[in-house]
Amino acid sequence: MEFAGILGPDVKRTSELLRSLGLAAPSLHLDYAGLRDKTESSFDIAHSLGSRFVVCPWLDPPVRQTIDDWKRICDELNRIGELAAGSALTLAYHNHDFEFRELAGGMQPYDVLLSRTDERVVKLELDVYWATRGGRDAADVLIAHPSRFRLVHLKDMAKDGSTTELGRGTIDFAGIFAALPASGVQHAFVEQDVSADPLHSIETSIAFLRTQRYFSRST
Repeated sequence: MEFAGILGPDVKRTSELLRSLGLAAPSLHLDYAGLRDKTESSFDIAHSLGSRFVVCPWLDPPVRQTIDDWKRICDELNRIGELAAGSALTLAYHNHDFEFRELAGGMQPYDVLLSRTDERVVKLELDVYWATRGGRDAADVLIAHPSRFRLVHLKDMAKDGSTTELGRGTIDFAGIFAALPASGVQHAFVEQDVSADPLHSIETSIAFLRTQRYFSRST
């Protein structure tokens, strides 16, 4: 499992509940401002939950308007990543689609992230749905940068652009799954932003994964 803000009032109790159910949370989304300004307490949450990865999941629009903004973000991620490494954690950055929109000068923020962040201390969590919404082929991104990715979000895109269960949408997962073994990815999380019946949706997505060669031989 990967938490994104829904931890309950007592993180240690949440961690104990996970263990009692035979579950683990190797990765945790923490907001950028918290990682930047309350770094130690953010790391404490991850340690209490037993997570090894802390992920920056979103950037508010005012801080990401220009290439210079993105350069500052990258420098800040490098700083946080160094501190995370010193705390036995790994920092990762999770994309949406705005990272693939060209800014003035024709450069895309995702390319700035790839070139300016230090791959020793800043890894990436590729959300295949949002990369697709941004016009990128997720498999190509994984193949082109095999040292950068440790986490992926797997979610499918319906014809109307919404999220749907894996295997029921338009994303070609065969190429993505083929790219995973050499990409360095350690954890793949199924995510669906909206579902009328979440338990049924996850059952459908898990059933699809079990038909795929990569996941049929994985736990």
